Amino acid sequence: MVLTWRARLRCEPEWYELQRWPFVDIQAMPAERRRQYLTNVRIVAAVLDGRTLKLVAADHNVSPTRVTQLMNRCLAGDEDAPPALTQGLIPHQRLGPAKRRTSLGTLTQPSGARCGFRYLLETVPGLEDHLMAQIRGATRRNRRSQNLTPRRFHASFIAFLTALDWPQDTYPFTSVSRGSEACRRFLKRSLMDLQMPRDHQRVIGSKMVPVRAFQEIHIDEAHIDCNGAAAVVLHNQMKPLRLGRISLLLARDVGTGCYLAATIALTAHPNSADVLALLEQLIQPWEPLILSAPGLSYKSEAGFPSALDETFCRPAFGIVRLDNALAHLSHQVRRMVCDHLSATANFGLPKNPKARALIEQAFRRLNLDIHRFPSTTGSYPTDPLREPAKLRKDPPFVSLRALEEAISVLLTEYNLSPLANLGAITPLEQMQYQMANHLLPLRAGVLGPGLGPYERSQTVTVRKGFKADEPRINFEGCQYTGVALNDGQLINQRVTIVFDIRDIRALQVTTLEGRSLGVVQAPHTWMRFAHSVSLRKKINHLVRESVLSARDPLGGWFQYTMAHRHLPKEALSLVKMARLMPDEKPQPLEENTSTPAMPDNSAALADALSRLPDWNPDMANKRR
Repeated sequence: MVLTWRARLRCEPEWYELQRWPFVDIQAMPAERRRQYLTNVRIVAAVLDGRTLKLVAADHNVSPTRVTQLMNRCLAGDEDAPPALTQGLIPHQRLGPAKRRTSLGTLTQPSGARCGFRYLLETVPGLEDHLMAQIRGATRRNRRSQNLTPRRFHASFIAFLTALDWPQDTYPFTSVSRGSEACRRFLKRSLMDLQMPRDHQRVIGSKMVPVRAFQEIHIDEAHIDCNGAAAVVLHNQMKPLRLGRISLLLARDVGTGCYLAATIALTAHPNSADVLALLEQLIQPWEPLILSAPGLSYKSEAGFPSALDETFCRPAFGIVRLDNALAHLSHQVRRMVCDHLSATANFGLPKNPKARALIEQAFRRLNLDIHRFPSTTGSYPTDPLREPAKLRKDPPFVSLRALEEAISVLLTEYNLSPLANLGAITPLEQMQYQMANHLLPLRAGVLGPGLGPYERSQTVTVRKGFKADEPRINFEGCQYTGVALNDGQLINQRVTIVFDIRDIRALQVTTLEGRSLGVVQAPHTWMRFAHSVSLRKKINHLVRESVLSARDPLGGWFQYTMAHRHLPKEALSLVKMARLMPDEKPQPLEENTSTPAMPDNSAALADALSRLPDWNPDMANKRR
């Protein structure tokens, strides 16, 4: 509802007092506007004092209409909107956007074209969206957009109204220019708005900085800015290979700044199993690596907090902050954080690394030393420290083992570096002090029955086998058999299997009521070495593509990786596979009683060789 100035004063009588109106500094106005502003103030003050409009107009040499216009400018307006008050007294001051209050005129009933274009945008359905879509396309340079000009934009405006059967006796068809100037202004203003730089939304972090140990943990992963090398023995020849980039997963305490755990994933894209390995390091005693690289050694007290005492392996964590990576959002990671660590999982906002600035700072600090290697990839494509192209054809000088050892030494050494924000004490000393003098909560030692961090359960059906009616379970493209299924009553029945995602060669089978049946195993062709669910799916995909043979899939996968070992990514997969294989040492041959043993002629052979003279040039001359 629109109120006049009299109705406004009846509804809000406090505006009768001019002292309540907002103050305006007249010194900031130009001199020519200052005189008119003071005149307007005197007119309004006289009307609010109760004098009639005619007397006020006569005293100030203006018309009564001008007095009414001035009062409406200050007090009239929408009922729900505040009045302009003092702003309406400023000469030539625009109080708000122009708006058309009446409908568009026609040929028989003209009413002017003021604000007609804006009226069309508000009343004609789809008109504003159509025009803005063309402007956005021209700004973003889309494939289907056009290079707009005021003339083309106006033609599109008229064509849209014509397609809607807009009356020909209504604006803009009643105007000589047909709204071309309004279209030009709208196009220019919209282009300027879309081309302006947009500020990023401000993210307000927590004001309460954690000071207690294990109160808040930051976890993240990052690529190591360096390529390593590995040696492969093929045909009794050692051949070095260039490996792809590996990833480092790191956990850091916010209150003390101490590194809690770290693990290295031999891939550029860590999965949920790698994140679970890092979370497991938080509650397992840390063991130092056996250093083989020359010049590397641990300090006397270097290490992670889990190596100090048993109580550091079972603290009650508060909040574990992760990002929105798919590996972090898996159900196993959620269960590990919430059930096994008794903590709260916080995944934060997408694309907001500043919320976990402490862990990002840790990776930046590590890169200062990693960039010293000549095989570094640098921080960005044009980094001058990046390995030159002429050296990328050959394997790097640093090996993968040396790179892992260097990272372990650097991380443990940081825990012994004094920090200024901790009062010149080390993070490890601060954590020891809090554990000894503060009441830090601890977790229970035994969690009770339930799935482990790496275990997953699934319900399957027992099927009848093809050989001697042996029951089987189909899982990930393989048929699992075993003594646990040798019961005719289990055929076509649903059972629950529990398996380790890192090694699916064996499955634990239980009934739906929870009664354990035993263990079933995969076929012998899949029993060579441990393999995960993701590796099984990848191998089965290659088998379906006729790249590998189904008779020996694991052996075929090893041969496939060896054939593509010149690719850094496949070479890294080869190293990862070699670490999964068991160490096969040559076993002594057993004596065969059916075959007589050969006599030991080693002593006679040594005596005969000792009698042979050494070769000299005279022997060749005698032969001639």
